[in-house]
Amino acid sequence: MMRRTHARRRHAARFLVPALATSLVAGVFVAGPAVAAASTAPAATASPNAAPAWKVPRLKVMPLGDSITRGAGSSTGSGYRAELRSRLAAHADNLQFVGSVQTNGQNHEGHSGWMIDDLSDNIEHWLADAKPNVVLLDIGTNDIDRDFHADEAPARLTDLVDRITTAAPDVTLLVSSLVPNGTKDDPSRQQRVERYNKFVPQLVEERRKKGLHVGYVDMGAVTKDDLVDNLHPNDAGYVKMAEAFYGGIARAAADGWVRESVDVKPAPPVSAPLGDSTVDINGDGKADYLVVEDDGLVRAWLNNGGDTGNGWKSLGQFAGGVMASGSKVRFADIDGDGRADYLILEKDGSVRAWLNNGGDSGNGWKKYGQFAGGTGAPGSKVRFADINGDGKADYLVVDDNGAVRAWINNGGDQGNGWTSYGQIATGVGMPGSKVRFADIDGDRRADYLAVDDNGGVRAWANDGGDGHGGWINYGRVATGTGDSGDLVRFADVNGDGKADYLMVDADGAVRAWINNGGDKGNGWIKWGQIATGTGRSSGGKVRI
Repeated sequence: MMRRTHARRRHAARFLVPALATSLVAGVFVAGPAVAAASTAPAATASPNAAPAWKVPRLKVMPLGDSITRGAGSSTGSGYRAELRSRLAAHADNLQFVGSVQTNGQNHEGHSGWMIDDLSDNIEHWLADAKPNVVLLDIGTNDIDRDFHADEAPARLTDLVDRITTAAPDVTLLVSSLVPNGTKDDPSRQQRVERYNKFVPQLVEERRKKGLHVGYVDMGAVTKDDLVDNLHPNDAGYVKMAEAFYGGIARAAADGWVRESVDVKPAPPVSAPLGDSTVDINGDGKADYLVVEDDGLVRAWLNNGGDTGNGWKSLGQFAGGVMASGSKVRFADIDGDGRADYLILEKDGSVRAWLNNGGDSGNGWKKYGQFAGGTGAPGSKVRFADINGDGKADYLVVDDNGAVRAWINNGGDQGNGWTSYGQIATGVGMPGSKVRFADIDGDRRADYLAVDDNGGVRAWANDGGDGHGGWINYGRVATGTGDSGDLVRFADVNGDGKADYLMVDADGAVRAWINNGGDKGNGWIKWGQIATGTGRSSGGKVRI
């Protein structure tokens, strides 16, 4: 079942940023005809202390990328950022480095282990929060090194660039090529880097033709001798990166690109991922309250009855993250021990797993490795739910029309594999985005639910699914509360084995109606607010 499915000559540059030391060409901007002449003449040189005279009222710089942006491999942990800040200090009345991460007192958006899609999942919110006028983008190293659909990496980079310029059309965005890959026993990695790097100037030129302030910064001065390992520059390499980014900013400022302030469109609302199964982390049968941060770190509160009972017990940090965006994190019990495990669902539908042995506050996590290689369907269509009632979450693909295909979990890729059930539901006329899975009748098998825009719910009880016993039409089991269906979750909060009806508000507060048979049985028992939430706009990060 499980498999993984895994552009371009460089256009001539329009002008070259003067090299800042040892004849380095630092910061090539792509577009137009002036480059032919520049390419036939030696690059201008100057000492770092003799930078062109330029100044702007304000530089609000967002370094954006992976562990290289964070500074891995440098002796100070600051990478290129400290050197770049020093070079920029005299050129702005107000200089800030911004981002949600802080290292050595300096903010940035450098996320270790992240790939292009991880940034895309978060960038609109980071831009809205920080409102930079300059973004320095260096990303793709992990996509290329891991060969994660490397041929499609240029398309993913294009999507990320377009997300940035759509959210902030007047921002100055400088996109860099990648530093070399130093893996000696696998030359194909460096070959992939070179193919990727050939695409970047073309992408930049196309955006510049549209009138966007997108520039190309060439990191070609960084050689394999400037690496501390296979991926990360050493201190000398980071100095070269700082020179290149400085040159790019200087050229952009000279061309009048750098606006004192940049309007950023509001970020779209964050909705909780649909892939979670039962979020019970201590195995007591009651759903617990988790908050998944952007970097995949998880904080947990154990359910002792909620605000209407004996409250919540804070576990603090339950999981430290595994160098992936929180948007990829899912929870499901894959080994049948009653405790939800930590999963990373990639956009290609592949899944990595860490088994829950008590989490960071208990006996830690057991790395399971690849749990599923994917089916060819994107991760956005993947759900986890126990279809056959054996206590282990199965792998489902929910198509746009609400049809469902299922693979039964026999231990996954690291165990006895998967049993394909084929199509277990043809759909009910509702799009896949409105389909949920939860056990509402207490038989341990996840049922098929369709949530209307007003929060009303129709249910089909799982009698094995198409070809395995069919479905029982329960009709409407909840009329809704008048709130948006996007806020509706299903989780067993009182431990009776039946999923209850929850509303998770934008601030993370939770209201609950206990399942007493639903509209077709003995109705719902209103519990009111069972959790006050953990802060503004945290609703999309809450799992329960």
